[in-house]
Amino acid sequence: MPLFSKLTRIFPALAIVAMLSGCASAPEDTGILAHEIAGSGPDKVIVLHDWLGDRRNYDDARPYLDMQSFTYAFADLRGYGGSIRMNGAFTSAEAAADTLKLADALGWKRFHIIGHSMTGMVVQRVAAIAPERVLSVIATTPVAANGMHTDKDTRGFLEAAAKDPKVTPAAIHALTGKRLSDTWAAFKTARAMASSTEAARLGYLDMFDLEDFHGDVDGLAVPVTVILGENDLPFFQPDYIKGTFGKWYKNLKIVTSANAGHYVMQETPAFYATAVDAHLKANMVK
Repeated sequence: MPLFSKLTRIFPALAIVAMLSGCASAPEDTGILAHEIAGSGPDKVIVLHDWLGDRRNYDDARPYLDMQSFTYAFADLRGYGGSIRMNGAFTSAEAAADTLKLADALGWKRFHIIGHSMTGMVVQRVAAIAPERVLSVIATTPVAANGMHTDKDTRGFLEAAAKDPKVTPAAIHALTGKRLSDTWAAFKTARAMASSTEAARLGYLDMFDLEDFHGDVDGLAVPVTVILGENDLPFFQPDYIKGTFGKWYKNLKIVTSANAGHYVMQETPAFYATAVDAHLKANMVK
């Protein structure tokens, strides 16, 4: 029996979500990213997900977010979740344009934006393209605007993780300090494979590995908070962030969760929501 079939037997809800996500809001008919609105506050927040997941990665943290002060739009990129049928080039410029198109469709002239891992790169592109619209940025365990530019072996491993569910758990374990269970990694793998297309995973891999637009963000005044996990890889640790984000952004804050790796919103959801809340309230529209 193929591994994915085994995983969906272990986690049957994933199979149901995979079936439903493609027809949830038919975004391919509108050209608008599939999204879910939560909250009723005056300040608007667009939330983007990582490479191995979709908007549900924030579910554990959502009960602790301030829904009275903020309105959140949790969105799925092309090839993921409710947008799984949307094809594309899978570049940061395209993802940023899609994000701005979503904001336009929602009638949000100005907004805060949150990204995770690969979309930690995308939110920087959005800020560079439309600095007058972006109130503030939260980049969670982000890829910097200069890309990763991995060596041959690492690139081969990431490509295998994008294609082969037998390899994906190793990537997830590496990103979480090899501290969490195989059941956790199996759940993450099943969700990743069910909620995204291989074309999207490989396309966005090119984006976060090969792109470099750091010259476009150098000197931006937008407030940026980078949220990290202590048990993540060196690429996502404070020293690296200080050497990249710290050079480009005039208004940077770094927050680290002491008991998390790459998936801070899932590993320490209350801590994550508290950090998000503190940043947003410090940068609310006056």
